[in-house]
Amino acid sequence: MMIEHKYGEFTEKQFDEYKTKLHKKLFWLLIYKDPKTKDQFPNVDDEAFEQYFNHVMHEINGLNRLLLYPVEICSMMSLLESALAISKEKDFNYKAYRKLVLDAHALVDKIHDKDVIQNEH
Repeated sequence: MMIEHKYGEFTEKQFDEYKTKLHKKLFWLLIYKDPKTKDQFPNVDDEAFEQYFNHVMHEINGLNRLLLYPVEICSMMSLLESALAISKEKDFNYKAYRKLVLDAHALVDKIHDKDVIQNEH
């Protein structure tokens, strides 16, 4: 099966490998903020974390445009934006943050899961 995009097609294997990489990027959002692991990354201060988070969001936005706006990405970006807001709160709630990131993480596999894009070009 091929996954259609704005400029052509991806093979299913190619797209699955990309989704694996995106899963890993989202996982780092957890590791960098987890109270049990964050101290292992002294070079990832709040500014570096936010830059990484923004990079991930821009990448997802690019994927959104490329795949012609699948609904899963809308939900994913909304969840991640909420997580980013929580990460900036004075009384940071890691549990709530983690839930939002994991919910977004679960949506990655739903992007065109065995379906071909039905949007018009």
